[in-house]
Amino acid sequence: MVQTRSSNGSPAPRAANINPMKTALVTGGGGFLGHHLVQLLLESGAYKVSVFDIRQPEPEKLDARVKYIVGDLRRADQVSAACQGIDVVFHTATASPTGANAYNKSLMESVNVDGTRNVINGCIGNGVRALIYTSSASVVFQGRDLVLVNEDTPYASRPLDFYTVTKIKGEELVLGANGQNGLVVCSLRPSGIFGEHDPLLVPTTIAKARVGKMKYIIGDGKNLMDWTYVGNVAEAHIAAADLLLRQGKDAKAAGKAYFITNDDPRPFWGFMGDICEGLGYDRPRIHLPVALVMFLALIMQ
Repeated sequence: MVQTRSSNGSPAPRAANINPMKTALVTGGGGFLGHHLVQLLLESGAYKVSVFDIRQPEPEKLDARVKYIVGDLRRADQVSAACQGIDVVFHTATASPTGANAYNKSLMESVNVDGTRNVINGCIGNGVRALIYTSSASVVFQGRDLVLVNEDTPYASRPLDFYTVTKIKGEELVLGANGQNGLVVCSLRPSGIFGEHDPLLVPTTIAKARVGKMKYIIGDGKNLMDWTYVGNVAEAHIAAADLLLRQGKDAKAAGKAYFITNDDPRPFWGFMGDICEGLGYDRPRIHLPVALVMFLALIMQ
């Protein structure tokens, strides 16, 4: 490195850093997507990262470069405190429809809707510049085929589960906050996330395969699914944040929602079969009528 000197021979003052480190808060940073997002933020070298989660991440996911904050989205005071001094918030935390959660409407409402409202208020109250919300492609799905749809597609008028209801409400709150106290927002709608450290798709599939519940195919088996690699979803979040922080209210993405996929639709049951077969289990093979399954699902809901 060359050190310049002033006319009197003393070291010249260093030029101000024209690209100072940005500060990012990742809610749900100990989760599947959150973990990948945190790692990419660190690798970029452009962000100082804080994580806000209901519990401390597993020891193998801890990183000395990250500030970990244990807190509850339902506590507005804790969320607001975590937002202090932050440039961009990535709101990936959610109460997902797994296990008992699928039937716990009050939990989903309090976390996915009230918790999201707390995040928005924390951003507005603390002068956060940008908010990236992790939504879901399911917000437009109501049981009918979706082929080459775009973001003009309206929200589902009859969502298939309560989780989707809360994600719609959360996204509406976020997009409605665009421009408040200088905050710019963007909502991303990933579809079928998979990848390393997946706690849901593969573990659930294999658990069902072990007890013989993955031998069924719903319908003719030709339906396609646009799966999305978790690394691509994380990169999309950072791309959105970089744009909003750089261009502010003039950014094309400000106040907008975007679907995020691999742009590589594959047969749903073929993908599930590949997972099962690759781990030594039989592929799904017995067809069940869609109407029967939907009727049973409605009763369960």
